[in-house]
Amino acid sequence: MPGLVSIIIPVHNATGFIQETINSCLQQSYSDLELILVENGSTDGSWSVIDSINDKRIRPFQLKIGNAAAARNYGFEKSRGDYIMFLDADDVLATNKIEKQIKALQKKPHGWIASCAWAKFTDNMQQAKIEEQAVWKIQSPLDWCVNALDGKGMMIPGCWLIPKSIIKKSGLWDETLTLHDDGEFMLRVLLASKGNVFVDGTVVNYRQVPGSLSRKNKNLKAAKSAYSVAKSYEEHLLKFKYSREVRRVLAKNYCQFIYEYHPKHSTLIKKAKIRLQQLNIKPLPLVGSEKFKWLTKCFGFYNSLKIVAIARTFKY
Repeated sequence: MPGLVSIIIPVHNATGFIQETINSCLQQSYSDLELILVENGSTDGSWSVIDSINDKRIRPFQLKIGNAAAARNYGFEKSRGDYIMFLDADDVLATNKIEKQIKALQKKPHGWIASCAWAKFTDNMQQAKIEEQAVWKIQSPLDWCVNALDGKGMMIPGCWLIPKSIIKKSGLWDETLTLHDDGEFMLRVLLASKGNVFVDGTVVNYRQVPGSLSRKNKNLKAAKSAYSVAKSYEEHLLKFKYSREVRRVLAKNYCQFIYEYHPKHSTLIKKAKIRLQQLNIKPLPLVGSEKFKWLTKCFGFYNSLKIVAIARTFKY
């Protein structure tokens, strides 16, 4: 039987788009849902927007402190649904998104999760285009994670519809992370599930907002988070299956970390090097730009890092 769906949205300084996001939830063709809005530390009047909407399915909460992960965890603890969806405050759902996913999950054994396509847009949602990625339609949880770490695609949080029982098994969001927390959370969820069913004919529109967290953030806080995520990937994937292919993508992830944060944050880079050695993958996977990959083929990974660092010194 279909059940209640809890849509959990962390809200922080989102007055420019939270109304549109909420509307896309309330206008779903599947009406058995609750919308849990967790406002945490906004200074732009986001709470006033939320408070002005009159719909019995909305359950608003406020947190004085905490990040988005803390808001999501708080929302989960307050949720009453059989299914959970974590949606960002600036993304917009197609009206049939939940209905299609519920129907797809009804055809699968208990323990499956559902996903769908997502499309990027900036100001005009009508210009959003779906660009399918190789990883999307993979059903095997392990294969999904391995291919995603191998650079073959990703999925934004709002695309997933997850039975609550799976999240209780996998664990909640890691509130200590400031970067890549969604990937770390979903890897655990996927490995706790029996499979992913990709649903065609619907979409989540992903708004690209200037200033959002990305790989361009190179400060120590971001580096610590990225390293912690890499360690988590290693811990959970090797526990699930110890194989050369799993070790290879984990090695690639550590190489990517070192490439992005070298030569800063030397302590973390040394730790990543040790973990790379323990994975025992030779030759090391290629990462970075095409020019850096060419350097690596000629001089090796670590020598290429030194060459790039010296070149940057002369440039500046």
